[in-house]
Formats: sequence, structure tokens, C-alpha cells
Amino acid sequence: MMYVEILEKGESMRWISYVGLIVILLLPLEGRELIFASLPYKNNAGILEDFTPMLRYLESDLNQSVNFRFEPSYRKLIADFIDDKIDMAYMGPLPTLALMKQDASALPVVTFNNAEGKNGYRCVLVKFAPDILPMEHPQTLKVALTEPLSTCGYFSTAPLIQTFTEAPLSSMHYRYVHTHDEAALSVLRGEFHLGGMKESIAESYRSLGLEIIAYSPIVPGFTLVVNTQTLSQEQIETIRARLLNAPYKEYASWGKEISFGVQAVHADTYRSMQFFPDIESIPQEGNF
Repeated sequence: MMYVEILEKGESMRWISYVGLIVILLLPLEGRELIFASLPYKNNAGILEDFTPMLRYLESDLNQSVNFRFEPSYRKLIADFIDDKIDMAYMGPLPTLALMKQDASALPVVTFNNAEGKNGYRCVLVKFAPDILPMEHPQTLKVALTEPLSTCGYFSTAPLIQTFTEAPLSSMHYRYVHTHDEAALSVLRGEFHLGGMKESIAESYRSLGLEIIAYSPIVPGFTLVVNTQTLSQEQIETIRARLLNAPYKEYASWGKEISFGVQAVHADTYRSMQFFPDIESIPQEGNF
């Protein structure tokens, strides 16, 4: 009799576990915490200050908390997005395209405007103003890049280098230093002859002697990408409408790079990206 009772208790516990799992799986999407991800393009505290007001603004209509997650690279961010560990992400146009190519659940909903209130930005090639570059020996040049899937990394710096030096970037010494700020600082410190980065970042270091020597064509602005696998259609429409209808007083209080309003993403938003080299050809590591 005791043996039977133990079995019954075991079966009861097993059924309790099953029921608990089913309840969790059937919980409405609105009942859980949402994850918003971005790369650490500057110090972590600064990024939290940039995004926290926007996330609190979204929470007020979503009626659920949105937590921030730092991702060390776009490769990791994309992998986590595909694994449905991320609900929303702030991404540049190149990684957005890379993600959309791999995951049909990735939906860009808005792009963030530049300081002129327009869509798009430029990548630039910079040097330290006083430096005289050894142009007769371009293979000796050292180039600082952001990261492999950064729009202003190898992707757009390679054609700028080719135009400016008449030599391919692949023939030079290049290294990924990860952030735009670090690319600028490493050139100013004399560790690299040239660097590729977002124009707005380069402009912020102009007073220290950073000189812009070449500009890329305009590329689409940074994007808020949502995961249609983890978010309901109602949630997605709430996020889109909330951002598109945000009043100036609201979005002007967000971080500098996201404080100029947004625009809806259209079918032709990324058409200009066809003029750049193929994503698959981008080296994943530096060569020195």
C-alpha cells in the first residue's frame, strides 16, 4: 500500500509540473517582461541614460516592463534575436539587413532621424589633422574599424579607403576596435593613421584635431527592429504608433542619437544599400 501511495504522489507531482509548464506557455505575451537590446556604442551608463526615457515611454502604453540588454557584438545580438531572446533591438542599417536575411520575424518599424530631422546619416573616413600620411606606401597604413557588422565599419570604410588612397583596404593593416568613439580616440592617440565611423561621432571630436577626409553616401538611419515571433500584432502597432506620435517635448529628452524624432520604415528604405559591397564578403577579424 505504501508503495502505491508513493507512486501516486510521484504521478501527482509530475502532473503538477506539466500543468505549470502549460500555464507558462499559455501566458499572454503581455504578461512577461520585454527585452530591448543594443550594442554598447559608448559607456554602459551613458547608453542606459540614452534609452531609459524612451523605454519608460513605451511601457506606459504596453503596460509591461521593458528591460535593457547590452549585446557585445551584432553577431551575438542577431543570434539572440533569432533564438527569440530579444523582443526589440536598436540597430544600424547593415545589421538590420543581415538580420532580416536570416530571420523572417525581424520587422523594422521606425528609423531615427538625424539632427536635421531627416532620415539617414553618413559614414566618414578620418585622420588626425596634423598627420602627413605615407600615401606613396599605402600598405603601411593602419586603419581603425568599428566592428564587422557595423555599417560604418569595413562595409563603408573599404570604398572610402579605395577612393582616397587608390589602394584596397585589404592591402593595409586594419583592426576592429568595436565602438565609434574608440575608433576616433585611437586615431587621435596616434595608434592608427585612419579610422571609419559615423559622421556625428567624428564631428564631436573635431575640436581635438580629428579631420574628416571622405564621406559615404547617405545610408538609412538607425532602426528599431521588433520580433514578430515574440510580440503580438497589437503590441507592435502600439510600439510603432507610440514612437511615430511622440511629441517633441518627449523625444527631445531621449539620448542624443535618438532625440530628433522617427520616421516609419517603407519598402524602399534600404534601397540605397545596394550600392555597397556584399555583406558576406566582410572579414570577421582584423589582419594584425
